[in-house]
Amino acid sequence: MDPRNQSELNKMLDKLISQAETEIEAIYLQRVKSIRQEIQAMYDKYAVKGVLTLADMTKFNRLANSLKAINREISQAQKEAYRVAQTTMEQQYLQNYFRSAYLFEFEAQQDMGFGVITRATLEAAIANPVDKLRLPALLQRNRAIVIARIKAEIQQGLLAGASYFEMADRIKQVVAIDMRKAKATARTEAHRVQVEARRQAAEQASEHVTLDKVWDATLDLRTRPAHRLLDGISKPMGGLFSSITGAIGPQPGMMANPADDINCRCSLIYRINGRNPEIRRERLDNGKTNVIPYLTYEAWYKNRIKK
Repeated sequence: MDPRNQSELNKMLDKLISQAETEIEAIYLQRVKSIRQEIQAMYDKYAVKGVLTLADMTKFNRLANSLKAINREISQAQKEAYRVAQTTMEQQYLQNYFRSAYLFEFEAQQDMGFGVITRATLEAAIANPVDKLRLPALLQRNRAIVIARIKAEIQQGLLAGASYFEMADRIKQVVAIDMRKAKATARTEAHRVQVEARRQAAEQASEHVTLDKVWDATLDLRTRPAHRLLDGISKPMGGLFSSITGAIGPQPGMMANPADDINCRCSLIYRINGRNPEIRRERLDNGKTNVIPYLTYEAWYKNRIKK
């Protein structure tokens, strides 16, 4: 597949992921406002001269009731973030599968029999093969963690005699951590589905032409060392890549190792009938990209150092 076509497709897909991250951030910011209002109500009702104590809040289940209200806001934020992530994963799969199918047929100049995608096929394709890494499991685990942290921060703040503004800042920091996790999860899962969609399109195309897959790392200094070494490595369609971390997997985002998968930006390119790519894109320091003759990450890095 012509790397120029694939690169343009990747840029469009990555833009969808960035839009999802922006939407998730807006969701959390709105929930933070609601949580601040709940904390303000605690101080307005029960503080004496601006001081609110743990002893005062433990009376009549005051603290428990406030925590329930805050927990509802966190749960709602995570549910909405899950919805955004799920929708983005579906977009990634459908867009990449059919656009990749078009590119395979265009470059091979033949019909490859691509058909419709059923709902069952879509759901199976976007489901993480590792149960504990699926979105519902991650959501449940993250919810328990953030709720426990919020409870601890409120209790510690009350013991320290924290003001409303100090307490609100404590909670804001905890929620910000959860927001970053939600954004990272959405990006990681959407990228995994993006790569998987192209792989499945390639599987269909391989019934008509000879294909092999090549690990394609992003040419910039953010690429992790393990993936710099994988760049340019080719495997048959059913082959597995081996990372220096010890992980083994069929493609980027599916190495079954967080050190390889989380926030991975690598992709796969496919060689049709053994034809090597002629060009690829490098990412410049200003964020723009530049088309250069094809070379591996290690060769690109050496040239960059010389410059």
